[in-house]
Amino acid sequence: MRLEFKQCSTCRILVAAIFGFLMMAVPTTTTLGQEATSDIKDKDTLTDEENRKPVDPFAIPDDATVEELFAWINKIRGTPPGKSASDTAKKLFPAIIKACDKVIESTNKEEDVEKALGEKFKAYGILVRYSPEAKTELKALAEKYAADERPAIAQMGVGHILSAKAANAKIATAEDAQKLADEALAFLERFGVNRTTYSTVSSIASALGYTEHTEIAAVLLESFGNLLEKADDESLRKRSAKMIGAARRIRLLGNEIKLSGVTADGDEFDWSAYRGKVVLVDFWASWCGPCIGEIPNMKKNLELYGEKGFEIVGINMDSTRAALEKCVRDKEIAWVNIVSDEEGKRGWDAPIADYYGVSAIPCAILVDKQGIVVSLGARGKELDKQLESLLGSE
Repeated sequence: MRLEFKQCSTCRILVAAIFGFLMMAVPTTTTLGQEATSDIKDKDTLTDEENRKPVDPFAIPDDATVEELFAWINKIRGTPPGKSASDTAKKLFPAIIKACDKVIESTNKEEDVEKALGEKFKAYGILVRYSPEAKTELKALAEKYAADERPAIAQMGVGHILSAKAANAKIATAEDAQKLADEALAFLERFGVNRTTYSTVSSIASALGYTEHTEIAAVLLESFGNLLEKADDESLRKRSAKMIGAARRIRLLGNEIKLSGVTADGDEFDWSAYRGKVVLVDFWASWCGPCIGEIPNMKKNLELYGEKGFEIVGINMDSTRAALEKCVRDKEIAWVNIVSDEEGKRGWDAPIADYYGVSAIPCAILVDKQGIVVSLGARGKELDKQLESLLGSE
């Protein structure tokens, strides 16, 4: 007896669908093998070459030339800090230091060695903020190259030794401060006045100027200014007067200050009219964020002590009158401002700024009723404290 299986069209469609599903679920050996092999190969390739051995962005390139190493340093220097600035710094700057060592080991060209050392010192200068042992390494590096026979390289080593001492100027004794000033002048005499020695000695004088050893700082600035007059670089010679002016400013504490010029209204400024009042002499500019940020505090103190004899005199350091006038309008500044409209004597070259060697703002000087300077940094809480002392009990 033979059984016959009769398929209707619907049955045929159902059978075909079931067969197709089974073929998809359990493919032929050839198809499965081809697809599985392809998938495994791609995955293994990614894992071995990319996932298992990720590219280290701080790995120094092998067999790189000096030029390529410098290019690599410039490239990784711009690495963003990521989630942790500390973690990035501890990888980035040691890598730069190693690359610099590789340059120094592979060339006798003094120019390249000098450039690599400069990069190395800069890298250490940042790394010390994140790695305690870097401070010891930086000190050893500076001492090593301070004894180098090549003048430009020895200058780097000695300069960094002096800069490290300047960083501790706040806690220096009078003897230590004097020794640092003497070493700074010896540094200038040994290596001459150039842009690098200028920067180093300026920072030392500035550091000493913020200590109680102001007379030592003033003498250093005067000596420095006299040396600058003889510099080969014209731009440095022009800074001579600024240095001598800075010595004059540092010596203001406990002494009278002289002010003259023309106000923004075009009137001759009369300093004698302020005698008997407590006056804040504020060197400022519209582009100076900290200067603008202090304005609310200045206004607050005018409200508190204005009727008791507190006044403000601004010394504007903007390079254009338009910038000053816009800021005065926008910030509603009501006090007198001395300005300079003379060509070549605006901004940093304004006569009063030159006379007192002002090369950084804000610079806020407070004068008491007798015309004597009582503070060279009268901003924020210092201004509040001084005014409370001078006018609060009246």
